[in-house]
Amino acid sequence: MLDKPVDVFDREVEWADLTEFALSGHAGLRIAVVYGRRRQGKSYLLRRLAESTGGLYHLATEQTETIAVRRFNRALASWAGLPEGALGFADWEQSLTGAVRMMADRSGTDAPSLLVLDEFPYLTRETPGLPSILQGLYDEFGPGAQSRQPPMRIVLCGSAISVMSDLLAGTKALRGRGALELRVSPFGFREAREYWGIDDTRTAFRHNALIGGTPGYRELVPTTRVPENPDELGGWLARNVLRPGVPLFDEADRVVHEDPKLRDPAIYGSLMAAIAAGESSPAKIAGLLGRQTSSLTHQLRMLESTGFVRHDQDLLRQRRPVITVADPVVRLHHLVIEPYLADLEAGEAEQVWHEVAHTVASKILGPHFEALATEWVTRFARAEAGLRVGPTGQTTVPCPEHRTGHEVDIVSLRRGARPRTTGAPIVFLGEAKARDRRPGLAELARLDHIRDLLTGSGHDASEAVLGLFSTTGFTDDLVAEAARRGEGVLLVGLDRLYGVA
Repeated sequence: MLDKPVDVFDREVEWADLTEFALSGHAGLRIAVVYGRRRQGKSYLLRRLAESTGGLYHLATEQTETIAVRRFNRALASWAGLPEGALGFADWEQSLTGAVRMMADRSGTDAPSLLVLDEFPYLTRETPGLPSILQGLYDEFGPGAQSRQPPMRIVLCGSAISVMSDLLAGTKALRGRGALELRVSPFGFREAREYWGIDDTRTAFRHNALIGGTPGYRELVPTTRVPENPDELGGWLARNVLRPGVPLFDEADRVVHEDPKLRDPAIYGSLMAAIAAGESSPAKIAGLLGRQTSSLTHQLRMLESTGFVRHDQDLLRQRRPVITVADPVVRLHHLVIEPYLADLEAGEAEQVWHEVAHTVASKILGPHFEALATEWVTRFARAEAGLRVGPTGQTTVPCPEHRTGHEVDIVSLRRGARPRTTGAPIVFLGEAKARDRRPGLAELARLDHIRDLLTGSGHDASEAVLGLFSTTGFTDDLVAEAARRGEGVLLVGLDRLYGVA
């Protein structure tokens, strides 16, 4: 495997997958599909891959087919060491066939030739038959070709998730012809803290809740240095995000409109505004918009497939999914920027920030802390707390005594168990609170009660570890009780969440 370039932050897994694909000695033409929302660092990663392997990286632009083919011919000639204008291929079929033949001539068993076509959806918009052309090349030069071909690799990359994720699906031309399908996602919360250079974990949490882990956003803010005091973060946000003149102010609108399959900005914007405000069921969302639930099924599915919203199924019960906004910047837009647009355009960002403090605490910080706590349980708890978990999510536990249901922020099944099956074994129950009041014995007693309810309903939960997550620490009596119970109780504050305690 190639060493990852020093200027590529994180992305160890993605780099390993790409280099394995690019350098494998398998004969013939092989195709990879790489996609993810804009500003995730896909192009940066693929440029470095092409440079490291001597491949050709070509960035497509929104142009007519004739001009796009001409640009590609120039890039291909330069890569092959030919004079500009030496290649006169008239269309994409000729250009890509010529490129593959040139790759075959240059390729050696130990060093496959690599071609990266970035922003591939721009090309398919003007030339819808492009995937079929690649299918023909794969059938002629790929692993199933009659004559053994040297190793050759093509990477198709794009930011329009609905287009890219569809390339290898169903009855599409490239179905069954992809050797790698890689989705590049935002950084996790720990990686984002390191990337932005934030030492204080309280600030790191709030910053992540508001900005998220998209690496490209760091290049869009006038002041990249984030204050270490969380009380100063509002002022930083007012200067760098809540001003109409800065790029992140309209970012949420841009990322939604750039996907060609989200064709009705009004309905998609209304859906995300309702979800950001806390409506989490399809029926309630439809009611708020004055629509039938069935009429929004397609739109909600599209928002999920493009990564704008997340559907979380109840882990224990057959119920409708809980729908939440997945991107913090989109959530911030619909809760803070859009409702106060006139005030923000009038330059009153700091006043608006103070006015929305309750909304930020209840609809941004609270849900985001639950998400980070869940991520910690699935990614870090095994190594850092000896907690081995299987499927993890959330649930509501009925309580006959109080004729209500207890919402459980985090519930984990035993490894290998299947969600929503009768008597599924439970190994972890957790509650995550982002509030000023520190959790105490009452919160622990609630989890004890929930565990008893689950055991009484037929689940194997008697040995489940109980976990409390807090942004402000824990009461002394809770700390003492957790120490007495040992491994049966897990207390996780921000420092432990971020791996610095």
